[in-house]
Amino acid sequence: MRDRIVTRSAGARSARGGGESGRQEELGRQEETGLDVVNNVIDADPKNYRESMRRRLKEKWLEAMSDELSALEANNARLVACGNEQEFGVNYGITFAGVIEMTSVKQILVLARKWRVPAKFGDVPNVYVKAEKEADLDIFIHVPKGMTILDEVMKRLGVTSSDELMLELRKALYGLKQAVRLWSKRLHKKLVEIGFVQRLVDMCVYFRTRAGVLVVVGVYVDDLLVTGTKQQAVDAFFEELASISVNDLGRAHKFLGVRINYDDESG
Repeated sequence: MRDRIVTRSAGARSARGGGESGRQEELGRQEETGLDVVNNVIDADPKNYRESMRRRLKEKWLEAMSDELSALEANNARLVACGNEQEFGVNYGITFAGVIEMTSVKQILVLARKWRVPAKFGDVPNVYVKAEKEADLDIFIHVPKGMTILDEVMKRLGVTSSDELMLELRKALYGLKQAVRLWSKRLHKKLVEIGFVQRLVDMCVYFRTRAGVLVVVGVYVDDLLVTGTKQQAVDAFFEELASISVNDLGRAHKFLGVRINYDDESG
């Protein structure tokens, strides 16, 4: 006879909505979970993603995992490398951060007013993990606390504990001294690919002239300030950067602590 196993259901979480509808939804979930337990249809919690997708309640497991992942993002939870333990020449070399000069910011805003095309603000989320690390450097980190290594994986590697393992980074990570420079290199490469030229006076300013239309971009690490002689060209610029997940946040109302106001008549 099959053993009865009582387990926490993926769907049995507190209702998001308030009032009577929220309580009814939660009661419905509890009832469904109770019926599953009584009918012996719930097995032990899955140990990994693959197991959860084989379950009858896989949709609820997906919902539960989605909530957890979104909570990590909402709370700015990050896996961070201990950059203070890095050694120059061993696991990092040149460091650099793309920081636009304030005079250049003012010049872009002046151009926006002159051309009557409001400067737009662009943001790139999670830039520190988007860039590839240096090919000639090997960077290893300890297995993070809370990360579970499957027994079959440890057995295949010939170890008995995750403390005996090290992880090799394939991409940059928060905390690495060179992470900002690696992102700056990737952004620079992309801008050059789509025809932009780096300004010599301020290396964080790029411009492009195409069919008589000029677009100017200012870069402050992962924030972009963009204007041009045509609004359509500015909008198209963000579409060109979709491959690196640049978000178009509309008109720039604040940049580097400077509040920006527009007037539809005077610009």
